[in-house]
Amino acid sequence: MKEMRFRILAFTAALLALMTLAGCGKQAEPEPQSEDQPSNNLVVGYAEGVTAVEDPDAFAKAMDKMLEDSKGYGISLEYKAVAYSDNGTDFSCYFANAAENQYDMFIAIYGDDALTDELFLSGLLRPGTAFDHITLNRALPPGVTNCTVAFTQVEVVDGQQAIHDQSLIGVEFHVTE
Repeated sequence: MKEMRFRILAFTAALLALMTLAGCGKQAEPEPQSEDQPSNNLVVGYAEGVTAVEDPDAFAKAMDKMLEDSKGYGISLEYKAVAYSDNGTDFSCYFANAAENQYDMFIAIYGDDALTDELFLSGLLRPGTAFDHITLNRALPPGVTNCTVAFTQVEVVDGQQAIHDQSLIGVEFHVTE
């Protein structure tokens, strides 16, 4: 998760830098002001005594490195935002480990925002596999229950399973009355 936050911050910083460079690429010429008309526009002039950039490709190289370093992170999500049941336990749904993902994943469903009320915990799904129905640990009441679904990718590190990445979504679980 720490690496994911770093990648998000790095991507955001790079995006801001790109936006700044795009804004610097086209600068409006200031309109001439008559002496009797006050100027409300701030115009920043060019700095003097500067030198040329030593490596004009430095920014592109940094972006390429950042993108290369972030490969393999992020989860492609495939799911339906609503699940349906007649009895509150057995639900028709769709939760998948998208084919383009590189890691196995498991799915956990929680009935509360604190992620303490576990309603369902799957085994591992290989990329390209999905659930189209699940059975919860306990029945939900009639009506709509908003649940949190955690998609968690797993990798093997030093012979041990470890969390590679995780994404949380909200899903409505509908139980007919």
